[in-house]
Amino acid sequence: MTHLIRPVQPSDHAEWLRLRNALWPHEVAEHDAAITDFFAAAPTNLTTLVIERPDGTLGGFAEVGQRPYAEGCHTSPVGFLEGLYVDADLRRLGWARRLVAAAEDWARQQGYTEMGSDCELENRDSLAMHLALGFDEVERIICFRKALT
Repeated sequence: MTHLIRPVQPSDHAEWLRLRNALWPHEVAEHDAAITDFFAAAPTNLTTLVIERPDGTLGGFAEVGQRPYAEGCHTSPVGFLEGLYVDADLRRLGWARRLVAAAEDWARQQGYTEMGSDCELENRDSLAMHLALGFDEVERIICFRKALT
């Protein structure tokens, strides 16, 4: 048996949690509930695709959904790559490309003609990966916050 890209299943909860914690370590407290909610709601405008290893564990994931708008896109709604992560031992072997291709297929099946994504300004690895996967950089922004007390 070889690695396989497929939709996430409830039995993947612990492995998906591990992968989300690795990608978004600053949000660890929220991941378990988000995964539980995902399976309870069975959303049609969001999917998660995973790399299943031969031993049944996961080696990466792509979360893709719908947004009403994405910078640089000309249509609404658009597919949006919310998150992409591949374990270190599977990197540079084409798995991110395969996950994104599967995410794009899902988006096309939903009727979307564009896919958006983003990364933080200082994340040069993510920027390079997006460009290598065919995304065009369309805008750079700095976001601000002010507490109103």
